Amino acid sequence: MTAQEFFFSLEFSSQGAPAALLNDLAAQVLGHVGCTGANLLALSDALQSAVAKGAAGGPRRCDVQFRVHGGTLEIVVTANGGRVWQTSLAIP
Repeated sequence: MTAQEFFFSLEFSSQGAPAALLNDLAAQVLGHVGCTGANLLALSDALQSAVAKGAAGGPRRCDVQFRVHGGTLEIVVTANGGRVWQTSLAIP
């Protein structure tokens, strides 16, 4: 069964978001659409990088987008307006 199409984006600003919170969220989304935990490792690294950007001072912002369309899960991670990581995963 193919996952129902959806799109959502989360913006974390001010003091940023803990990477563990983002990892848990990503794991839930991946599990919901039937992707394996192996896909979570690269995403986890990207989230760590996004949260770390701007940590040396100044405002921090991390955005995470999840889109399911046409049997594919697309994930985009940005930090302070710059793309950190992006992938497309086939949904089983």
